[in-house]
Order: sequence, then structure tokens, then C-alpha cells
Amino acid sequence: MPDCPDSSSVAPLPVVLVGGRSTRFGRDKLLEPINDGNALLVDQSIKALRDALRVPVAVVGACNPDVALRADFVIDDPYPGVGPMGGVLAALEYAQQDVFVLAGDLPAIDASTVRTIVDAATTHPGAWAVIARTNTLHPTIGIYRPACISQLQRLIGERKLPLRNAISEAHRIEVVIEPHCAMNVNRPADL
Repeated sequence: MPDCPDSSSVAPLPVVLVGGRSTRFGRDKLLEPINDGNALLVDQSIKALRDALRVPVAVVGACNPDVALRADFVIDDPYPGVGPMGGVLAALEYAQQDVFVLAGDLPAIDASTVRTIVDAATTHPGAWAVIARTNTLHPTIGIYRPACISQLQRLIGERKLPLRNAISEAHRIEVVIEPHCAMNVNRPADL
């Protein structure tokens, strides 16, 4: 595993959340083939981050070894069972710098969407998070900053786990993205 990137780095550390159990899907959805079978579902998030940021991409959380091999390195999640908030916090604690988080089940996410969020983060350096929005907030598409570490630690300790509510409107910037880019896969029919 490579050393943690230098905290003065301009680009956020790109991470893909892969620790979910896929209970609604019935099997490991991240291993599902997409794009006529030429790629796996998890590949789309990894590719979008690699293409946009041009730096190594990590996966966060316990996952199938075939999923782990698709990334450049794995960040262990010391908060298993608490959902995406635990993965975001694990990445922030590891990196000690901004992290760009994507869920691993986004079949249409692309580099252009990632760059749009990065551009918004650049113009709002005081925001704790810069998060995608369509008609709803998409907290597993966005940038989180070290300023929110203590907030996430507190919420996990209190078992207040919805990531959607973790960062108040006063501390986040919302970036409108195309709805199809935010579509995630929960059931086989979603593919």
C-alpha cells in the first residue's frame, strides 16, 4: 500500500466506498458486469475518479478480493456496519486531506461530473463538504474535508448514521449534477 498522499496535494484523495453488504441486490453487486460485460459495476466509479484526478484511487472497506484488485490500494474501515459515514471517516482519517468519495454502485458516473465537483470545491475552500445534488442530496458523490472529522466521529459515537444529515447546510456546498450520473444500483433490475 502506498504512503498517504502529501496533505499539501491539490487533488483530493479519490476513494470508492465498497464496504456495503448488497443485501437488497442479493449478491455482491460491485462484481456485476456492465457495458456489455467489458467492466464490472465498481469499475465505473474507479474510472471516473482516475480520469478526472489522474492519481491513484483507493477503495474503502471490506470487499471481495476481485473488487480490491481493481483499485490502486485499500483503506481499511475501522467503522464496519455504520454505512457510508464510516467509510468517509476512515478515508479522512487515513488521508488527513480532502477526499473525493464515490459509492461503488454508480454505473453512469463520469469524469466530467467529478471535475465539476472539484471545481466547486476549489471556489469554496471553507466548506466542510461539497456534495452532489439532483432533486435530492447524494452524499456518496462529493468531497469531504478534514474539518468534518470530529463531526463524523461524534455522529458515529452517537449512532446518528445517515450521511445525508451529517454536514449541515451551513458547512456544505451542493453542486447540481445530471440525474443519470447519480443513479445507483440497489436491485438487479436497476442495471
